[in-house]
Amino acid sequence: MYKIADVLPNGYNIVVNSLKDDLNGAKAICWKAKVLKDDDEGFSYEISKCLYFDTCKEHGYPEFCKEFCTHDWYAYGVLKKHSKFVRKSTIAEDGTVCNDTILKLK
Repeated sequence: MYKIADVLPNGYNIVVNSLKDDLNGAKAICWKAKVLKDDDEGFSYEISKCLYFDTCKEHGYPEFCKEFCTHDWYAYGVLKKHSKFVRKSTIAEDGTVCNDTILKLK
């Protein structure tokens, strides 16, 4: 979906609005998220509690959560024309938060 959205003139807005819906809509029960930045340069957020990590950890396989984190690269790594995915940290990879940004390319 995002690969197609990226080539559309309003691709950045499609991607960011989808993320906002994930962070604040019905899926919001899966994590505790905070928007750090939402301006002309990009959209940044952090997740401090993640259902995927908590579930993997509870069942004794916290390292498996990295597979969920890797999926984000498949979903957002295709963004190249109007936006770019930048990941600073994940809870699963020894971070205290997941910190991601969708940069708006000009």
